[in-house]
Amino acid sequence: MDLTEESVHVHGPLSTVVADYYRSIDGRNLTSALACFAPDAVYRRPGYDAFVGFEAISTYYHDDRVISTGRHDIESIIENADAVAVRGSFRGTSHDGSPLAVRFADFWHFSGLTVVERNTYFDAAAV
Repeated sequence: MDLTEESVHVHGPLSTVVADYYRSIDGRNLTSALACFAPDAVYRRPGYDAFVGFEAISTYYHDDRVISTGRHDIESIIENADAVAVRGSFRGTSHDGSPLAVRFADFWHFSGLTVVERNTYFDAAAV
């Protein structure tokens, strides 16, 4: 299910920020997608050192991200006072044309409506 389907219920303002991020990133609008991150935000994802600060996060998305195109299918979004948890899958294509498919979980931490920390986990055989 994608973010436009009725079965994904986005209930609060933080969930809306996160849902807008996925719509923007899938639409290849990096400016809009990255607008939610604080200047000192931290983003952690498997296979990389932590991206610390907006500039490091932006550099990753503009220069290092292996994904060319794709779509996040969100299964659930859970929000509390200052955090959002997301479970879903991603299908797309890398810059070299290879197909990509992975299940993921994202944990977003906020200050107000601004992302200060994001942690991504992939469902892949590792141990």
